[in-house]
Amino acid sequence: MTWLSLEDLLTLARRQTVEMLIFGVTFALIGLLLRRFPGRAKLSETRINVVIYVLDLLFVAPLILAAIIALDPILSRAPLAFIWSAAGHGGTALAVLVIGDLIGYWRHRLQHSPALWPAHAIHHSDRELSWFSLNRMHPVDRLGTALDTVLLAALGFPAWALGLNGLARHYYGYLIHADVPWTFGKLDLILNSPAMHRWHHSRDVHGKNFATLFSLWDRLFGTYFAPGPCKGALGVDADMGKGALGQYLYPFHAWAGSLRRLAVGARTRQ
Repeated sequence: MTWLSLEDLLTLARRQTVEMLIFGVTFALIGLLLRRFPGRAKLSETRINVVIYVLDLLFVAPLILAAIIALDPILSRAPLAFIWSAAGHGGTALAVLVIGDLIGYWRHRLQHSPALWPAHAIHHSDRELSWFSLNRMHPVDRLGTALDTVLLAALGFPAWALGLNGLARHYYGYLIHADVPWTFGKLDLILNSPAMHRWHHSRDVHGKNFATLFSLWDRLFGTYFAPGPCKGALGVDADMGKGALGQYLYPFHAWAGSLRRLAVGARTRQ
């Protein structure tokens, strides 16, 4: 069993402090750039996002990072590491972004499966989508995103490349969730845009636009849908409960209901 050293714990503390500082600066800069500070109509949704984000920083993210650190002795022996040494920094950076987004695409599709949807539905429950909606994520859902890093580490990518992938997906995620109708013109053939991702959050369009960075994955696998700016209703139809606590509890209520229905069905067939 691998125990976390004092140095590892200090690394966790430093990382959380830096991330909170970065978030504050990001909040200010993106708000000024897009002139999209939450108005009155978005305050209740933003309040939930803030609570979930702070709880994630304090409790969920440190546990995930600790698990990754604990797995490091195993992951550091990945047999494919020699490929990225030969590819150089430029080739490795490009590869980790492309492969990381491909892994994220299929992980995201799995999160929309009936079994995992109750947890992922929390992210989709924001009916006033803004760049801050990226932070509305259930802890169970966060475990899924953490698997992206574990799989990339298992493929032998060095630590700096894993960090690059995480930063790119994190901050590009803020961009595509922003409340702006932007497309990227001809670059839409390659890159995801806020207009494209808004369709993913549409209440009337389902199973489309799963990638974060590159639209080419959705085009390749038949899930691309972006006829123009999305002006329809967003969010989900289900009652997600009241406030952040209701959001945290919703998946467990949904899964319990599914188990009860399965049990009733099994008794009926007997």
